Amino acid sequence: MERRSLYVHAAAAIVLLVLLIVSVVEYYDITSLDRQLGVYQKQQQELSRVFAVEHALDMDAAQRAWIAANQQEYISLKNAGITVRADSVVTGSYALILDLRDPSGTRVDSTPGDVSPGAAVVYLGQYYDENMTRVPGWEASYTVNTTTHAVSGLTPLLIQNIAYEYYTSSLAPDIYLSLGVSAGSITGSTARSIDCSRLDTGDWMDVTEHKYSLKNVDIREYLLIKTYVNATTQGVTGVDISKPYYDSVTGSNY
Repeated sequence: MERRSLYVHAAAAIVLLVLLIVSVVEYYDITSLDRQLGVYQKQQQELSRVFAVEHALDMDAAQRAWIAANQQEYISLKNAGITVRADSVVTGSYALILDLRDPSGTRVDSTPGDVSPGAAVVYLGQYYDENMTRVPGWEASYTVNTTTHAVSGLTPLLIQNIAYEYYTSSLAPDIYLSLGVSAGSITGSTARSIDCSRLDTGDWMDVTEHKYSLKNVDIREYLLIKTYVNATTQGVTGVDISKPYYDSVTGSNY
């Protein structure tokens, strides 16, 4: 009986030893996996930082392009405590997804995008300034040349520039006629973008409000000018000039 008890205790000790060995092995396996996961996460963070720095100028170009083309909306959003920020960049090799609330959460997705070599598509989102929470339901994107860091293709900014150049060269010299004043009466002018969008026809329309200061009078006259731009030739196809008025369509005289 005593010998049998010894056998039982010995068997129990062996079982406990085996369980202890298994536990130790599992512990080291888990520790190893945790260590590997930590290394992977660190590599992801370092890689994300590298790509974020690499595309910093591309993201800045996209943000500036949107702001320049949507000044009135930008001002309204700013007054509401909302900012427009780049939050992802897609290339032909990978996608960079930024976490604006927690930069350590920025990551790289190795899935290639449908983007031409030498270009990147920068996506913009609206974020609350207070906590950098994304405003749902809004997104804009711009294609940027990753060598020159310039917005490429037809964009609102490009259309605005075409409209402004046309105004300067073709409309400004005789704009006094649209105001109903004599030549030399205009002492200064200011332009403000109201809208720049693509029409159902595929062409573009730029809407800009021009304010004019006149000689010897303490009033300002405004003109709303719509400039139509062909999407293929990038040439101006037509212009609509409103009758003069005395209060800005923005609701805030400037």
